[in-house]
Amino acid sequence: MKTRKEISRYVSAAPLVGLTDFGSYYLLILFLPYFIAKAISYLLANVSGYLFNKYWIFQKRKQSTTEAGRYLIVNVGLFICNVLINQAMLYLWPKAIFLALATAALVTALLSFISKKIWVFKTKSGK
Repeated sequence: MKTRKEISRYVSAAPLVGLTDFGSYYLLILFLPYFIAKAISYLLANVSGYLFNKYWIFQKRKQSTTEAGRYLIVNVGLFICNVLINQAMLYLWPKAIFLALATAALVTALLSFISKKIWVFKTKSGK
């Protein structure tokens, strides 16, 4: 039941995080190369994603350096994955900006929920 609620909240928050990513990306590509725009938009989306994940989705109120460290490690991996998927899609289909962005976002979102649920914001057994 708890996981269902978390998935529901994650799915509700994801469009807002995605809007941050997509909106800033489309704005930034007017001025910057794709890979720099993607990196910045991803980082902006991560700030909003952290707030949703910690306080609303997984409802963790305590400050935790372990949790923060895990979040950082996961997000560095997800960042690399997201940028590489975006670039690979643009390499294969140079004009398919939306497809590249959407594919990178969807794969990253799935990996993000799983990794944050089982490792970053995990609940200690017996509690």
